[in-house]
Amino acid sequence: MKPNANLLQFGEALHEEMNKVLADLPVGVGVHLVADQPVIVEEAVSGFTRALFEAVAIVLAVSFISLGMRAGFVVALSIPLVLAITFTVMAYLGISLQRISLGALIIALGLLVD
Repeated sequence: MKPNANLLQFGEALHEEMNKVLADLPVGVGVHLVADQPVIVEEAVSGFTRALFEAVAIVLAVSFISLGMRAGFVVALSIPLVLAITFTVMAYLGISLQRISLGALIIALGLLVD
């Protein structure tokens, strides 16, 4: 795989190529999938994304409860705004969502609220 390549796209292309190869194999010869790394990566990223949304929801709830309505409203506006700007800059710079970037966003969310 090339450096900086998308593992999910690579996995899809590999599955398509394997289906073509399987059609050309002689009778009695087969290929068995041992590990499917794109599926593992997709599950990990979706888990981190879910954790990010849970963290935002918890922070918003705690903000409204502990800070009151006005300060909680300021925090409630600042968090999605900062996340939207962050994702926009990441897309502009070509930075993809990976475990490190999502983990950093979750930590930065905690620092923003503090």
